[in-house]
Amino acid sequence: MRQTTLVPSVLTLLNLVPFTSAASLSAQVQLKRNDEDTQQTVSRRGFPVPNPTESYWQSPPHRIANHRTTPDLPDASTTLDYIIIGSGVTGAATAHKLLLRDPSLSILMLEARTAASAASGRNGGHCRPSSYSNIQAWVDKYGEDEAVKMAKMEQDCVNDVAQFVKEYGANSTFREVETGTVYWTKEAFDTAVKQVEYQQQLEARRPNDVPDNKRTIYKGEEARKYWGWSEILGAITFKAATQNPYLTVCHILEVALEKGLNLQTNTTALSLEQIPAGADGDARWRVVTDRGTVKAAKVVLATNAYTSALHPGFAKTNFLLPTRSQVSAVHPEAWDASNPVFHRSATYSDLHSGNNYIVVRAPGDPGEGDVIYGGSRQVSGPLQENNVTDDSVVHDFVKSNLQRVGRVAYGYKNWGETTRLVKDWSGITCDTPDDLPLVGAVPGEEGLWASVCMNGHGMAWAYRSAEALVQMMESGVGEDGAPEWFPKEAFRASRAWELPGWEPKWPRD
Repeated sequence: MRQTTLVPSVLTLLNLVPFTSAASLSAQVQLKRNDEDTQQTVSRRGFPVPNPTESYWQSPPHRIANHRTTPDLPDASTTLDYIIIGSGVTGAATAHKLLLRDPSLSILMLEARTAASAASGRNGGHCRPSSYSNIQAWVDKYGEDEAVKMAKMEQDCVNDVAQFVKEYGANSTFREVETGTVYWTKEAFDTAVKQVEYQQQLEARRPNDVPDNKRTIYKGEEARKYWGWSEILGAITFKAATQNPYLTVCHILEVALEKGLNLQTNTTALSLEQIPAGADGDARWRVVTDRGTVKAAKVVLATNAYTSALHPGFAKTNFLLPTRSQVSAVHPEAWDASNPVFHRSATYSDLHSGNNYIVVRAPGDPGEGDVIYGGSRQVSGPLQENNVTDDSVVHDFVKSNLQRVGRVAYGYKNWGETTRLVKDWSGITCDTPDDLPLVGAVPGEEGLWASVCMNGHGMAWAYRSAEALVQMMESGVGEDGAPEWFPKEAFRASRAWELPGWEPKWPRD
């Protein structure tokens, strides 16, 4: 009865008329390039746009938002140890971990906009391992040993971020919460139950190799009563965390700055030029920016969705798909700090709006009671947000859905009759066909490394991926220096050239 009468009430919200705006599909960014020989305007698709929407987390801007360690870039004759392109969680963690090992390293970080202004400062605030839904597919594809590494890495990554916040006193409201994946359709819930049961069998056989995070299954009326959502058919609950991701990443950057990082914000890397071995001392790469040219022995691409704009080789593979996502912060009329339905985070993906997630600001946090609601991508129309790097706008239909669906999900008794809008914003994620990031050496280009394309799951992949990348780069033996816990076969960057890429079915301008 619930499935046939209640779920359609949710679907009514989600089946909105698709909207297409060719102008929003791809950003044409005008960039000024100044170097010793030429002054010209470069028009490039896929670069960060200069006027993005402001995320909930970025208000107010952090004190290092527009930081430049030095007024000018290092002299073109100086060879740096590392240039890191991108100041999100990947770039910040890479710099932090390199300088922890060797504070004498010369590291320059280039950021096209303000610090942590891309996906790391624009996501919904979830720090959530979710391996149970993937573990069986990983075992089938990569084997059991590699699969359990991937599952454990997710949990260890969340734990590592929590440890950093605690050790360095980051004021980013990082807190452990109970989270759940809730299900509105029988087919999706039955599949999820089988996935959890499979992981539990794996845990029984390999108790030391799997994440320490119990999954609990709630079915039918038990789920509705426990979770407080009157229309769901089931839920899988476990431990996760919520945070202000912008403040977490900015704090990582501040720690790295104290150790000697040179951060240059509002400095767009325009192109990479490989230097033949021995032609210019230890230098192997020049990076041309809109403020001049710099060079280094090693370059790290921490560019996520913007990687293909900077690196033509990655672009040709069609393996990296930038995709626009959208988030709304809203406040329910009936929010009550004592109501347990507002103490948890949640996701669901078995409705026509696509993958949705919910994070609630806890009592005592800035904006307590604000509900951060992300997703609803499919409301904009099939594939309309694919191959998009313009986060200066929000899609009106997606915005409308995100602002209204909370009352249906939570129920009017919990939510109240009205919803107050706090903030709408968009951000750009990066997807691969196999849903895994690319981490390691860029094949055939010595000294060029990448940790990119986190598939919207960066807070459970990126921090530990940075640790693995640093160990590879500093080992002297390349990817053979990866730590034992790292799933290097599944994550290797070279697979972008070896596996089928995305079939370009999205609209083109």
